[in-house]
Amino acid sequence: TVSSTMDVAVELGIKGAPEGTLVLTETQTKGRGRLGRAWFSPKYKGIYLSLLLRPKILPNQAAILTLLSAVSICEATKEITGLDAKIKWPNDILMHNKKLGGILTELNAETDATRFVVIGIGLNVNNTKNALVAGATSLKEQKKENINRLELLQEILRKLETNYLLFQKIGSQVIIDKWRNYNITLGRRVKIVCQKEHLEGEAIDIDIDGGLLVREDSGLVEKIMAGDVVHCR
Repeated sequence: TVSSTMDVAVELGIKGAPEGTLVLTETQTKGRGRLGRAWFSPKYKGIYLSLLLRPKILPNQAAILTLLSAVSICEATKEITGLDAKIKWPNDILMHNKKLGGILTELNAETDATRFVVIGIGLNVNNTKNALVAGATSLKEQKKENINRLELLQEILRKLETNYLLFQKIGSQVIIDKWRNYNITLGRRVKIVCQKEHLEGEAIDIDIDGGLLVREDSGLVEKIMAGDVVHCR
């Protein structure tokens, strides 16, 4: 048991651990979500991992790795369970509009160079309905049977590797194109809350860095790199 796979992986990154270092745990006492929220990590039920990568990218391109991870989880879930997971920008994995999993990326960088990125993934796999927080679901609840976590983990790692190599070889457009197939944010009216700013409009596209382009009612298009997204309708 670790307090957080993210914290362990970041520490390993600072100490110079190689790309591909994986931190895996059966439970976390201080699993983290975005904006300092807690991620509930019941023992032997989910997949909780953090992966250390050392991509040769500019710090402002790191958001692509969140999209890449989301795509990989959806592809692996389909492969192993036959279930269709969807992505809500930037980092939520949903099934029937309930939260199945989340992704947290942490960047360690200088102004113009990325030292390393840690991708944290939390996925509800065999959690029973009564052990899920409000608004959450699990693969077991959706499939009505236990899922082989090891098989699913292996497939997620395979898909992550395939997509990461693809991204390194031909760039982010291929990842964005895949992401579009799974997303449920584009074309929706959204409300974005980031720090003290509130913004509302239509989510029209993703740009090459993974930022969300939102057209406000005034016609002005804003690029959002982070924030809480509420689907209005």
